[in-house]
Amino acid sequence: MPAPAEQPVGPTPTPLHDLKRAALWPGALLLLFLMIGLLPSSDFGIGRYLPLHTAMETGAIVVAMLVFGIVWNAYSDERPGNVVLLGVVLLGTALLDFGHMLGYRGMPDFITPASPQKAIVFWLAARLLVAAGLLVAALRPWQPMLETRHRYRLLAGVLAYVALLYALELLTPDHLPAFFVPGSGLTPLKVAFEYGLVLIYGAAALVFAWRAMHGAAFNAADLFAASAVAMLSELCFTRYVSVSDSYNFIGHLYKIISYGFIYRAVFVESVRQPFQALSRALENEKHWAAEQHSLVRTLDMLEEAVIELRPDGTIINANSGWWQLAGRAPGTYPLLDSVHPEDQAAFAGCLNSLADGTKDEFHGRFRFVGDAAYERWMECRFVTELTDAGKIVGIRGVLRDITKTYLQERHIAHMALHDALTGLPNRVLLEDRVCKTIQLARRNQDRVAVCFIDLDHFKNINDAYGHKAGDALLLSMAQALEKNLRDGDTVARWGGDEFVALLPGIVNIEDARQVARKLQKVMPRSFAVAGQPINATFSMGIAMFPDDGDSVESLLAHADRAMFYAKSQGRNNFQLFSEMSAKGLGKKELYIQAKLADAIQGGQIEVWFQPQVRTERDAEGRHRLVGIEALARWHDKDLGWISPATFIPMAESLGLIADLGQRVTTLALAQFQRWHARRPELHLSLNISKRQLFAPEFVSGLIHEVSRHDLPTSAIVLEITESVALLEVEFAEERLRQLVDAGFILSIDDFGTGYASLSQLHELPVQELKIDISFVQRVHTPDGLRILQAIVQLGRALGLRTVAEGVEDAQTATTLRELEVDTLQGYHFGRPVPARVLEELPAFADQD
Repeated sequence: MPAPAEQPVGPTPTPLHDLKRAALWPGALLLLFLMIGLLPSSDFGIGRYLPLHTAMETGAIVVAMLVFGIVWNAYSDERPGNVVLLGVVLLGTALLDFGHMLGYRGMPDFITPASPQKAIVFWLAARLLVAAGLLVAALRPWQPMLETRHRYRLLAGVLAYVALLYALELLTPDHLPAFFVPGSGLTPLKVAFEYGLVLIYGAAALVFAWRAMHGAAFNAADLFAASAVAMLSELCFTRYVSVSDSYNFIGHLYKIISYGFIYRAVFVESVRQPFQALSRALENEKHWAAEQHSLVRTLDMLEEAVIELRPDGTIINANSGWWQLAGRAPGTYPLLDSVHPEDQAAFAGCLNSLADGTKDEFHGRFRFVGDAAYERWMECRFVTELTDAGKIVGIRGVLRDITKTYLQERHIAHMALHDALTGLPNRVLLEDRVCKTIQLARRNQDRVAVCFIDLDHFKNINDAYGHKAGDALLLSMAQALEKNLRDGDTVARWGGDEFVALLPGIVNIEDARQVARKLQKVMPRSFAVAGQPINATFSMGIAMFPDDGDSVESLLAHADRAMFYAKSQGRNNFQLFSEMSAKGLGKKELYIQAKLADAIQGGQIEVWFQPQVRTERDAEGRHRLVGIEALARWHDKDLGWISPATFIPMAESLGLIADLGQRVTTLALAQFQRWHARRPELHLSLNISKRQLFAPEFVSGLIHEVSRHDLPTSAIVLEITESVALLEVEFAEERLRQLVDAGFILSIDDFGTGYASLSQLHELPVQELKIDISFVQRVHTPDGLRILQAIVQLGRALGLRTVAEGVEDAQTATTLRELEVDTLQGYHFGRPVPARVLEELPAFADQD
């Protein structure tokens, strides 16, 4: 890049500095005026003074005409109207000064004999015109005239004034008052007139001085000097005794100096400033050209092709980046030849829209045909090049190879909308498809079936064979379901061991039954998982549109309730919501709903704790305990242990989650208070639901509860699920910042399962990422390892610590340590247990 232009050295002139400089002249001339008053009066004599007077007036007329000539010929619509005003006023003044010069005593007769009276009439008329012009210029805003013809009106008015004065003085002089009486000298009227002019000039000088001090956009300092010197000139003409004495001479000299300042102000405004602006523009143009040259050289270093096309799409010119993309020199051949055949029609349409003026710019992506054996994607931007008349003479464009970015975007988009284990659509994509299917069915008056599928006793399979075998079973089941559905059907993984099948185009309920029976026949066979035959069944609930619901939420909720009802009927069967609702809710679901409120209020909800350990071992080879997560557990005397995955969502839907969360928080803090006194380095992790987080009094209530147990907020980690923290980031961010400001540590739970952008994550004030168990369980697969590496690197880049849950063996722990995960949690270090059992674990007791 070119070096910046050198800046002038020294202080920059200020408005006050300019005013002080301009005030030196009036000050010096005032001293001269006072000195003349102290000296004896002197008279040049008319014979000697007349040539001097004629010369001075001629000089004043020349200066005035120069001002007018500059102003009138340098006029433009952008120039200030006050400059035109001063120029036209000085034109009229020059004409009146000409009459004054010819009417001076001793000059030849000009229509009427020369006399002091005649000279004074023209003098006072000229002085009044310039005084009024300066005062108006001082008071009027310094802006262009509204219309160009206004300057002609102004010129006509001034010339009319001059003509009137000439007519009165030359044709009817008796109608004018006497300003000079032979033998007596100046009349009181003439002296009063002069003092009136002094006041006008003085007022103009004050206004110009005020505007100069406030940074006027014009040469107010010189106009102040012009007004002040003119005021001194008029004072001289109140003091002279003879028309050829020293006061008369000094008064004429001051007038010429005043004209000089006006000339300077007008010249700077009308001539010098435009030339200076032009000089600056040329200098800027030179720097701009240097910058453009530097930019072109820099552009050649980038892997981007900059090309010029004719309106018909033929390549005229291209930079060196074209070689890298096309592998051949630019020539007179159409760019369309380098576009993939399947994209040529769309690309040609875009170029045609530029060529015919329909559009002046377009952006797009298209496939490029080059020397590479693989498919290449280009991002392009084209703009039209126009003449001053608006005619299209060419097209300019920039091409950039985005193949890697495009493939990564496709991969990321696929991961965001598909389950990582099975490759099936996830919740986000499923809900979108259900919504679109409902819209289509509403137009075609079709039915749609939504089937909620849940594996029976999947927890037992996990416990007996391990999570890897469980994942393999889920993958086999997903493939079997997908294979046995129709082409237009969709099967998605809802989460855990739950799947959802979307069946569009259903004619009646019997069609849904047939699909359900077909799927059930798949399950009784054994699935070979890790060399072990595993028999699995599922329970299914079916909801129909529009019979059972007309929205995504209602259909999914009713299918879920029908599935629970199927489980209550002995599992390995399917139930329709319409038939279930006719019989009433499933017994188990009714029982859980009825008992949940009593369980929360009656103290049946317990809090168990699971240890969290540091990944790096200490000197003794042990993983040091750094934290504890509090988990809700419910044991019913009839149903036994009820899974949190069952009663926590139910508490959300029944509006009991706040009470449930309050009980868990209170019990966990009470227990942690005792542990914190012994182990102050430990932290406690609490799960926060969506309803809790957005409750109005949640933050203040939590702060009060922590303070009541005499615990620091910095020892409490609040785990918020990714979907709550990121999908509702606009509202969640404010609430999360309140918690951080209070001292709590925020953790994104189940990280990686949601659909969030990096910009959203960067905006949230979180300190920890808790990697979802599904990713940890696949750490020994290439894809799983790469995903974990990406998450850990992302956390490190954002300055966040990482926690991996679901660590079940030493091999997984070792791999996670190599990936530099900060904290580990899982069955390998301890299952969720009551507080007294946790205290007996080696990770807790040995480090006490």
